[in-house]
Amino acid sequence: MIEKLFGLHGRVAVVTGAGAGGGIGHAIALGLARAGARLAVCDLDEAGLAQTLRELAAVSADPLGRVADVSSAAALKGFFEAIDATLGRVDVLVNVPFFFRDRVKPHLVTEDAWDRTFEVSAKGYFLTIREALPRMLAAGAGSIINIGSNAGVNALGRGAFACACAKAAVHQMTRQIAVEYADRGIRCNAILPAQVLTPGLRAHLDNPQFRREVLPRILAGLPMGRLLEPDDYVGAAVFLASDASRMVTGALLAVDGGNTAMNAGGGALPFAD
Repeated sequence: MIEKLFGLHGRVAVVTGAGAGGGIGHAIALGLARAGARLAVCDLDEAGLAQTLRELAAVSADPLGRVADVSSAAALKGFFEAIDATLGRVDVLVNVPFFFRDRVKPHLVTEDAWDRTFEVSAKGYFLTIREALPRMLAAGAGSIINIGSNAGVNALGRGAFACACAKAAVHQMTRQIAVEYADRGIRCNAILPAQVLTPGLRAHLDNPQFRREVLPRILAGLPMGRLLEPDDYVGAAVFLASDASRMVTGALLAVDGGNTAMNAGGGALPFAD
């Protein structure tokens, strides 16, 4: 019974931002494959994507990978046409791409930084969903999972203005898709991370000043007392992709060590990448 609920055998899952250097997307892609799904993945990082494909090949038959910029409609069109030709369907879509370059007060955010943040972290989600939806509608079912952020719920720290605004847009996109396609068998939910121990954050941990001054403030906003690992998101993604969540749509699922519940993400909590 449990295996039937959570198993993804026979399904095709698409994960964007799945390169090995990205953290969450890489972990989720491997997790979905281990649950039985066949995978199609894309990323801008060619080397990271190649590493993901090597790891997927050990647990899933013939994974498909493409280097693609999710902010390019043409690139995504080509990616999904390749999925049609090789895998034949799209049952699950996980949107992961993330761009963050603020680290300054809102009045100092450049137009270029704002535009690129929204191109990747909002428009990219829309374009990918737009490609997936006709395929899911034809099949009569589908699960879309957007990686949002607790920064899109709380005013999270300093220097996260454009990122927070883009993720808030993703959250509303999630709800809107959920409502508009609920009667067509398509569900749309979002997973909201907090501070994830990505390669970028790991690099900060080597800085004594960061460990002394910044890390304690981050941990103070995480009631469970530790930074989250990319693998911490696999269970939530498998749940939302599977029949175990068949009546869950429009949900914003916080996987954040208790940060959203604590609502400790005010200006005193830094946003580190």
